[in-house]
Amino acid sequence: MLPNSIASEPKSVKTLPYANTPTKHTTTTTTALLHFFFSFDLICFVLVSPTKLAPPSSLSSTTFLSLSSECQMTPSSISSCSIPAPEAVQILVSSLGDESPLVREASMASLVDIAALNPLLVLDCCAAVSRGGRRRFGNIAGLFQVMAFAVKALKGQEVDPSYMLKLAKIATAELISSKELNAEWQRAASNLLVAIGSHFPNLMLEEISIHVTGTSTALPAVVQILADFASADALQFTPRLKDVLSRVLPILGSVRDIHRPIFANGNVQSLSSPCAVHEVFAFRCWCQAVSQYITEFPSREVLDADVMSFLNSAFELFLKLWATSRDVKVRMSTVEALGQMVGLINRQELKTALPRIIPIMLDLYKKDQEIAYVATCSLHHLLTASLQSESGPPLLDFEDLTVILSTLLPVVVINNDTKEQSKFSVGLKTYNEIQHCFLTIGVVYPEDLFVFLLNKCRLKEEALTFGALSVLKHLLPRLCEAWHHKMPLLVDVVKMLLNEHNLGVRKALSELIVVMASHCYLVGLSGELFVEYLVRHCSLPDQEKDQLESSKETPMFSSSYRTLSSRREVRIGMVSVMELRSTCEKGLLLLTITIPEMEHILWPFLLKMIVPRDYTGAIATVCRCISELCRNKLSSNSIMLSECTARNDIPNSEVLFARLIILLHDPLGRDRRATYILSVLNILAPLFPKNVSLFWQDEIPKMKAYISDTEDLKQDPSCRETWDDMIVSFLAETLDVSQDADWIIILGETFAKQYDLYTSDDEHSALLHRCLGVLLQKVVDKVYVRDKIDLMYKQADIAVPTNRLGLAKGMGLVSHVFAVAVAASHLDIILEKLKEILDNVGQSIFQRLLSYFSDRSRVENSDDIHAALALMYGYAAKYAPSSVIEARIDALVGTNMLSRLLHVHQPVARQAVITAIDLLGKAVIRAGENGTPFPLKRRDQLLDYILTLMGHDNDDGFINSSVEFLQTEALALSACTTLVSVEPRLTLETRNHVMKAVLGFFALPSEPSDVVNLLIDNLINLLCAILLTSGEDGKSRTEQLLHILRQLDLYVSSPIDHQRRRACQAVHEMLVKFPAFVLPSREALAIGDRVIIYLPRCADSDAEVRKFSIQIFDLFFSISLSLPRPANANSGTDLETCYGALASLEDVIAILRSDASIDPSEVFSRVVSSLCTLLTKDELVAALHGCTNAICDKVKQSAEGSIHAVIEFVTRRKNELNESDISRTTHSLLSALGHVAEKYLRQETLSAISALAENTSSNLVFNEVLATAGRDIVTKDISRLRGGWPMQDAFCAFSQHNVLSFSFLEHVTSVLNHTPIISGISEKGDYSSHGATNHSDKEILQAAIFALTAFFRGGGKIGKKAVEQSYSSVLASLLLQLGTCHALASSGQPEPLRYATF
Repeated sequence: MLPNSIASEPKSVKTLPYANTPTKHTTTTTTALLHFFFSFDLICFVLVSPTKLAPPSSLSSTTFLSLSSECQMTPSSISSCSIPAPEAVQILVSSLGDESPLVREASMASLVDIAALNPLLVLDCCAAVSRGGRRRFGNIAGLFQVMAFAVKALKGQEVDPSYMLKLAKIATAELISSKELNAEWQRAASNLLVAIGSHFPNLMLEEISIHVTGTSTALPAVVQILADFASADALQFTPRLKDVLSRVLPILGSVRDIHRPIFANGNVQSLSSPCAVHEVFAFRCWCQAVSQYITEFPSREVLDADVMSFLNSAFELFLKLWATSRDVKVRMSTVEALGQMVGLINRQELKTALPRIIPIMLDLYKKDQEIAYVATCSLHHLLTASLQSESGPPLLDFEDLTVILSTLLPVVVINNDTKEQSKFSVGLKTYNEIQHCFLTIGVVYPEDLFVFLLNKCRLKEEALTFGALSVLKHLLPRLCEAWHHKMPLLVDVVKMLLNEHNLGVRKALSELIVVMASHCYLVGLSGELFVEYLVRHCSLPDQEKDQLESSKETPMFSSSYRTLSSRREVRIGMVSVMELRSTCEKGLLLLTITIPEMEHILWPFLLKMIVPRDYTGAIATVCRCISELCRNKLSSNSIMLSECTARNDIPNSEVLFARLIILLHDPLGRDRRATYILSVLNILAPLFPKNVSLFWQDEIPKMKAYISDTEDLKQDPSCRETWDDMIVSFLAETLDVSQDADWIIILGETFAKQYDLYTSDDEHSALLHRCLGVLLQKVVDKVYVRDKIDLMYKQADIAVPTNRLGLAKGMGLVSHVFAVAVAASHLDIILEKLKEILDNVGQSIFQRLLSYFSDRSRVENSDDIHAALALMYGYAAKYAPSSVIEARIDALVGTNMLSRLLHVHQPVARQAVITAIDLLGKAVIRAGENGTPFPLKRRDQLLDYILTLMGHDNDDGFINSSVEFLQTEALALSACTTLVSVEPRLTLETRNHVMKAVLGFFALPSEPSDVVNLLIDNLINLLCAILLTSGEDGKSRTEQLLHILRQLDLYVSSPIDHQRRRACQAVHEMLVKFPAFVLPSREALAIGDRVIIYLPRCADSDAEVRKFSIQIFDLFFSISLSLPRPANANSGTDLETCYGALASLEDVIAILRSDASIDPSEVFSRVVSSLCTLLTKDELVAALHGCTNAICDKVKQSAEGSIHAVIEFVTRRKNELNESDISRTTHSLLSALGHVAEKYLRQETLSAISALAENTSSNLVFNEVLATAGRDIVTKDISRLRGGWPMQDAFCAFSQHNVLSFSFLEHVTSVLNHTPIISGISEKGDYSSHGATNHSDKEILQAAIFALTAFFRGGGKIGKKAVEQSYSSVLASLLLQLGTCHALASSGQPEPLRYATF
């Protein structure tokens, strides 16, 4: 319900004093008011302001929009008082003039909502604002739009004629006040007048009619209004057409060219727009309104004599003057209007005008596409009015129509399949209208049109042929009865066009064939011929993308079009090879699925389409069609199969089986090819022996299931290899269940003939080799086997790697026979063939040169032959029974036949030879697993072969990192792993030779990642194999482990991340596979030395390295805890505590696996804590002694972590360190101090030394520090050391240490007091004149003096405090030293005095 303040407002509203004058307003009031405007649910509330309201135009756009987006108000925000609604609406109307477009749109939306409820209120407010005109109100267009909507919303009792007249005058006054044509506001004013006309048409027409004069500037706008009114309300406009025409016709002759489009099509935008085909039109709209009126009220007489006279006069004027204008826009608009008028003028007038109007329309086809569309629409109307009128015979003979038909056919080509997005809809509309034109003619002259189209096809002009075929395709379903008796003529023409090369013509012809089939015109041999045509184009190959893109701009048709070498076009115009293929595939499926009458043509003819080589690409579509045919005829399958055997031209079951088995090759083939082939095999199963049929019923569904999920298969890089193995296994089992030797021989002959169906570089040929090899397994006849082996080698192109591999596998499968005698016979035949090939390769260089110059095409690459031979040797060994290969392998290796295969250079050939050696080794391993073990003689020689083929038998072997070489090296490492795993065991010399050759791979760059990662994995597997197969007992195997680990230490401590990662991964893998039960004791593992090597990696910057290193510790201590503890192990740490520490390590590993974001420092602390518990006393000491390299690690945070670990070890296990341990640890720390260059790490190392002195025997540490300092003094120029003298830093660190300062001072004083100065200080490096003891004492004395100097100069407050506490003793010691040195100086030895005074 509306409040009375809105629903009951008077019809007139005074102009508000602030309607056009912005004034200030309070923010609160305006905010609440705008809430009201934009919350339609609360429209019943009106707010009040303590001051006068101002229009929202003074608000910013941002404020206005933010308020308009809120749709709810709280009751507390609404005032209890109300004001008249017109004031509120007036503010909103005023906001239509806001500068912001967003504000205008929001205001208009709100006014439209209000107008739907109270249109008079909105009209009053808008009328009040509009009195100032567009000069005072900036958005007059928006204002008129709101008023038009409100007028439309008025109901019968609300409409007041006088009020409507007032509004009409407002709009009309604006229209006539301007000479310019502004489409936006004039369109809005026109809409308002049209809305008024819907209530009072006479009132509106009378108001604007006074301006329909030749001198009126508003004439174009008035014509626009009349056109809009006719379109909006045809039923009210049509009875008033006479009056409109009587006013408009007298001034048509004086209309200028610039205004003629407006009269022709009534569109103001025509003046500024190059084409206005989508808008309402003037004369066109008036004629359309008349047609609509006649359709709805056929009994009413509208077109009386006066109206017809007016229309004829306008038609004649348009045709005579306007249609021949030089302005294309005028001609187009006139033709469009004439197209609507031809159905209304009398037939005599139309007949007279046809010779003039048809050329004018056809001339427009020379223009752009949009104009062609307008011309086609008008032409369609003209043909309909001329040919299909009920009031008389056709006005045009067929001879008169030929020029129209000839003009339209090329236009079909242009608009048939345009891909330009901006013109797609126009082109499609034009194409459809042209087809309507042909249909209009065809209904009247069906036979003549049929002959005309066939004659155009016979001309074989590409554009005309394409157009004629497209029209035939469109008209055939619609004129089938009229054309039925002429179908033989169409069939003959289609046969004639089957050899056309143009892609566009072929596509149109394929579509026509499908349409002909739907009307049962494909019968007998001609039907099979057309089906074969579709199949042939279903087999078109995919073209490269760059080929397609390079010819996108090729004209649709030309006299000389580009072709491929196979006389197939890449792309002509907008038709590509793939589009043609797709059309034929869809067409063939439509014939199969939707046209039952085609069954007798398609079956069994489609079986014939499986075999030809040229149709290989169509096999998926053909098999799918066969499956659909049989699926729809399940009950009559036996009858259908009997039809196959009844026809001599259909291939027999063996030929179909051999062809389909090979075509199964690719599981990811286009359009699920493998699945449909399996379906056809299942359908054909009854044609084969019963056992085979039963076997297929079980196996084929399993094979279908494997390839059902193609997306999953794409994730498996080995899916094709696995699928080929399944195919070969399927064939082998089929032959086994058949138990028919004669059938196998027949099948073998059939497979042998299949070579002609594939090219040498086709992967299907490789599968064919394997299938023929499986067939030969089942044959006992040696002559037959030998002949087929010769055929396999003859047909193979060994220069193609895939073909070469297929041949090798096929040769190997020949010997895969379970009967030992037959297997030995087949294997000997193969080896004999291989020896023959190898002997032929060894012809003299002179003979090969002669052959080269006599016939270069017959010279085979030596690398390819050697590679093929090597692979055939390898796969023969792989597939042959273990019981027959020992002697053959011994002969092959023992006679150095393999060495003749090493002379290959290309990476692919090297890979083939390496693979062959790998297969030989695996054959030996398999023989051992089958119970017939034997050692591989000259195994070490084979390893040398592999290392030679790797190309890394020299010092610069690891430089080449191309993909092909990396792949070769990866294969070589895998082959080495195989050879290492066979008997006899590796000798120490061979082991070292192999490791020297391969360890450098750890330094390879990280890219290309896929190949390098595979290579590293193979390298790690090789190291594990060396570890597991070396040594006779636990001790020797442990030594082997430690030897390999020490070799890897270089990479474990590398500054390069991926090298550390690889090395740690290798260590981890070896420890995982290391058999702990063979160790004699824990000491053999040297855990202490290993811990300090891997400890820095636990604090590494690389997360993977940290994980691996912690897992390494876990494995080491898991192994060690399973072994007997040494006699001197720490008795204070029981086994339970050790297992607890090990569990803590495993917890850390679990955390790292689940949460990689954990703080690395926390992880490291937990690891160090566990190590403190797990290490025995000796292991701890060994770790501390080896800490120098850990502290000097290249990774900063690893070095820092190592220092903290040393401090933790010393702090927690200090009681277990004896004097020797302390001295050696101090020495290691001092050595690290001398090598650390970074200041921060040097300070951290000094902290570790201080911790050692603080927690153990400080005197031992001080003695070691002074001794080291003394040696530096006499052997180095300490004043010039880069970064300063480390011992000076150590003295300062002790002097500033809270705990060690006093004790160090006492120790230095004691040294000064107990070290006599017997003779002078020797020069640096001079050890010849004194004994070792005296010399050491002198060095320590000098170091003590330097240390005491450090107290005085760098001890700080702590050092000063220590000196003050021992002031007397320090002073006494210095005085004594000074006196002694002075005495020596008096006797000619000044050096001691110089150091003392320093």
